[in-house]
Amino acid sequence: MSKVILQPSGNKDAREHYSDTIEKSIPLLSIKPYISLKEFETLNDIYPSGECKIWGVTPGSRDNNITKWNRIEIGDVCLFSREGEIYASAVTTFKLHSKKLAISLWDFDNKGQTWEYIYFLEEVKTHSIPYLQFNKVVGYADNYVIQGFNVLDNEKSNKLLQFFDLESEIFIEDVSKENYEKILAKLENLKETETEISSTRRLEQGYLKKLLFGKKTIGTCAGCKKDYPVSFLVTAHIKKRAQCEPNERTDVNIVMPMCKMGCDEVFEKGYVSVSNGIFIDMNKTPKSTALQDYINVFSNTKCDYFNEKTEKYFNWHLKNT
Repeated sequence: MSKVILQPSGNKDAREHYSDTIEKSIPLLSIKPYISLKEFETLNDIYPSGECKIWGVTPGSRDNNITKWNRIEIGDVCLFSREGEIYASAVTTFKLHSKKLAISLWDFDNKGQTWEYIYFLEEVKTHSIPYLQFNKVVGYADNYVIQGFNVLDNEKSNKLLQFFDLESEIFIEDVSKENYEKILAKLENLKETETEISSTRRLEQGYLKKLLFGKKTIGTCAGCKKDYPVSFLVTAHIKKRAQCEPNERTDVNIVMPMCKMGCDEVFEKGYVSVSNGIFIDMNKTPKSTALQDYINVFSNTKCDYFNEKTEKYFNWHLKNT
């Protein structure tokens, strides 16, 4: 699950860094000379606009920050704090170590260190969360003050992420195939709490989205063929999950990306299906003029996800939905 990074940023250096590399985006081309080609290509997928937001930490006393930085993963949420409150949050998208990049961005501190343990951020949001409220949620004493870079454990992180609704729908921690199968098994047990179900389904969607989009943050809807941030796309089950055989539940060919703007609902409710690779209007009722206009957008168009591996699932949808 995602973790929370505490990042106090009240001193002069931190204020300048926040202004220079968070509030102002950094062109990817300007950092290309300081990172590997593979890292640059990954960042290009994450930031299709060609601009990114960057933060970093120094090694710290006795390199204590390095151990904490090593715990950072995609989807972790960084909380920036100063003057008695958390004033912003951002989601971690990628990390790398580059002393040369840090020097080019921020120079050195008064101890001769630079902020070379770097992590990239997105989905920056402003907040005004007093320390007192933060402390009550996480279980700290009322007078606790956030001091020093830190990465919270899963229990404390989960309390904060849920209470302040901070988790990303785009940047989700990596899930292995083995853990994905455990996630699917867990979803069969509906005795869990609503929060557990929501968190587990988020991981399921995250695993499937990674297979469909990799690290890209923009994807294409299989229905209307429009591009959206992946948070506006769902991994729509062609054959309903509840009707799948055990081996089908782990078959990644059973899903395709569809947008929340309407395509997912239209397909899910059976107003549109696929026959021989073509989206068709199922003439289902009730239907309004607005709904018919939406269906007309992609009926009689090619379904790019129809192939020999998915045909049986589309045939099921055509007959049963």
